Amino acid sequence: MINNKKLLSVFALAGILGLASCSSDDDGGTGSQVSKDEAKNKIASFNSTAKSDLQDLQDIEGLKATQDFFDLANADDPFGRVPADHKKLRSFFREKGKDFRSVFTKGSAAGRTAADEPFNYGANLGKYAWNSDLQQFEMIDEASIISIEFPTEGSTTNNARLELTAYSEVALYDEEWDETYYEPEVLTAALYVDDAKALSIHLEVAWDEQGFPLTADIELTVTPFKLSVAFDTKGNTSNSLSISLLRNQETVVATSITVNYKDASKSEESVKSIDGYVQLRNLKLQGTINAEGANNNQGEVDLNDFVKLALYDGDQKLADVVFEDENGAAVAYLKYADGSKEKVETALQPVIDEIDAITNDFDNN
Repeated sequence: MINNKKLLSVFALAGILGLASCSSDDDGGTGSQVSKDEAKNKIASFNSTAKSDLQDLQDIEGLKATQDFFDLANADDPFGRVPADHKKLRSFFREKGKDFRSVFTKGSAAGRTAADEPFNYGANLGKYAWNSDLQQFEMIDEASIISIEFPTEGSTTNNARLELTAYSEVALYDEEWDETYYEPEVLTAALYVDDAKALSIHLEVAWDEQGFPLTADIELTVTPFKLSVAFDTKGNTSNSLSISLLRNQETVVATSITVNYKDASKSEESVKSIDGYVQLRNLKLQGTINAEGANNNQGEVDLNDFVKLALYDGDQKLADVVFEDENGAAVAYLKYADGSKEKVETALQPVIDEIDAITNDFDNN
């Protein structure tokens, strides 16, 4: 029996590179495999374009302004260090909610604020502004929405404005800590810098009684990028996720993934298969991960028997993805038409380096 973590880690690695599995273990395209030289030229072109996209995404003014806002609200970068552990992840988002609500409240001597209570959107309608002398936000006028003015880094005036036009939340109970807390179920907001819209977000989330999201639809626009995310975990034996990232209406990333389970426990041990696709710019990795088949196999497991992947540019097959055991670890290679092989991490090194650089940036914030 193979450890599902190995199969899932293969899938996760592919996703990080912007490339993951698809729902068919045939070629998935209609064209024949191109030559090694043509394949490498297409991959080189992809590396250049994708690296530029990642650099531009990192430097977007809207994300920087959002970080400036949370810095003023005594928070770290909300796009930064997000914990993987479920309890820590839940705590992370709870703290972010408190950071936002702290704009409207003052701390008590005991260190607790009304941010620990439900946030009444209607009762907090108004225009707020950062007072640099008092080093706090204050209400300066009435309004039909919530509008918050603040300075971006280096500005001596409140040149940015966050507008919250819709908000509602749901009360959840934490048995471990014996307390009630609140999570957003609807949120619509926009961020302006020098009166130009730099970022907008709309989200709708349904939560279960344990405080984990069941379904979500999220749309985030950070000029010139638009990110859409939807997931659904309500199915008895399946979870689904779809993501698209557009840049000026051109697809940067698109994915639709379904994890199928043998039973309603949805445990790691019950994973049956992972189907879907992930496309990054012109490249797409298609295939399937047969977790159940690998688990039912007796003796040593060869990932190549259960993980079927191929790299495409449109309908042109560039290479198969094969795995080789190196010091007990499965290493992914591209296998070209002439039979030669190249490590996936070598072929996509410029993009991997840029992802690492961005990750390091986030970790330091």
